Formats: sequence, C-alpha cells, structure tokens
Amino acid sequence: MSNFEKISIVIITKNEEKNIKRCIENILDISDEIIILDSKSTDKTIEIINSFKAEKINLYEIEWQGFGKTKNIGIEMAKNNWILSLDADEVVTEKLKLEIVEVLAENNKTNINGYYIPRRLFFCGREVKYGGTYPDYQLRLFKKNEGRFETIEVHESLILNGKKAYLKNFMKHYSYHSMFEYWERFNIYTELDAKKKFNNHKKFRAYKILVLFFEIFKRLFLKFGIFDGFPGIFYHIFSSISSFVKYAKLWEIDNKKNL
Repeated sequence: MSNFEKISIVIITKNEEKNIKRCIENILDISDEIIILDSKSTDKTIEIINSFKAEKINLYEIEWQGFGKTKNIGIEMAKNNWILSLDADEVVTEKLKLEIVEVLAENNKTNINGYYIPRRLFFCGREVKYGGTYPDYQLRLFKKNEGRFETIEVHESLILNGKKAYLKNFMKHYSYHSMFEYWERFNIYTELDAKKKFNNHKKFRAYKILVLFFEIFKRLFLKFGIFDGFPGIFYHIFSSISSFVKYAKLWEIDNKKNL
C-alpha cells in the first residue's frame, strides 16, 4: 500500500506477547517507521517484535514513566509529520488503512490537524457491540508538531491544536483476554483513577451507590447490552461496577487523610 503522507506509528509495550504480533503485522504496509517503546517486558514481547526483522521497526527499552509521558517520548523520536499512536492491544483494519491514506492525501485541502478513530471492543475474544461501547472515539492520528498526550497516570488524552475530524472506519480493541486479566487490571486502574480524583479535589458522594444500579440498567437495557450475550453482559456489569469502585477508593483515601 502506498501513501502520499509518510506515517510514524508509535506503540508502547510491557508484557504484550498476546497482542503485539497482531498489532504490528496489520500496520507494516501503512507505516514509514514503527517506534516501539518497551518498558522492560519479561515475557516474549521483545522476541516477537524482533522476529519481524523489518528495518522500519525501531525498538527502544526505556524506564516506565507513565502512559502519557512515555507516548510523548515516542512522538518526539518520530521523523515524520504524521503520527498514529496505537496501544499494543489495538488492530488497524484494512478499511481504516485505506481511509487514512485517503484523508492524508487530501489533508492539504482541509487543514485538519488530527482525526478521531472509532474503536470496537473485543472482550475475552468476543466482539462487544452494545451497551455504549461503540464508537468510543480515540484521537490518535495527528500532526506531530500539533499534539501531545497529557502526562497523567491513567486515561491520558491527546491535547491537539487546531481542527479535528472523525474517521468512519474503526480499529479493533482486544481489551482483555480473560476475566482474570480484567480483574487484575481493574484493581490497578481504579486505584490510579481514585488518586487522580483525589488530586483534583473530587469528593465521594453517597448518591454514587444509586448511580451504580442505574448504570447497570442503562448499559444492559437502555443501550441494549443484553444482546451482547456472554461474556458481553459480564463486561457491561463489570464496567458499571468500576465507576463505583473508583469513588469507594476515593472515599478511603480521603478518610485515611483525615485520620
């Protein structure tokens, strides 16, 4: 696949042996360079990356500095004007690749600095279509000199100058391979989110307990998550609980502070 604008793809990894092969093999034909920043993986991630033997893949081992800061280091390293930032568990589809080539070829006529990409979730190997999970727009394709990620602990967003637009075709997000993996990461992310809320002077409110039940009802029935079957229904329930757990941990942090 030839493209008019050269693209640098930036990926951060740590113990991504289940995902990285699928991620890389779907972007080789659209990228001019692939920058991978690995934070000392202890599984087969490095071995899989090196198995591609592609000159365009530049692998660097760095100390983990948080999601946003690590991604920004990769962006600084990039040699091209356009950046596509990917997580190792994301896959660029053929239709999305074609659309990216088309919009970048026409970009000089539109003056757009970045594009939101819809993302379709896969949970335990199964596509989740309902419950509000789609389109889950992610601002990931952008001009290098116009965008950087927030340097926060979790759920970092891209801060972009100028005009933005939305792409139609989606990338796939293979979020969790098992229930065990979900709950293992659940505890980490809810704790980071609770600390973020505390640092932003947010407070726990009792009504959040009632919001939990409404959130489950909304995802399963108002947004048709019930039609996702299993394990989709599990995912909607788990996700509803996570919002409540963040506030419960916030309450704990706040109360420990006041002891």
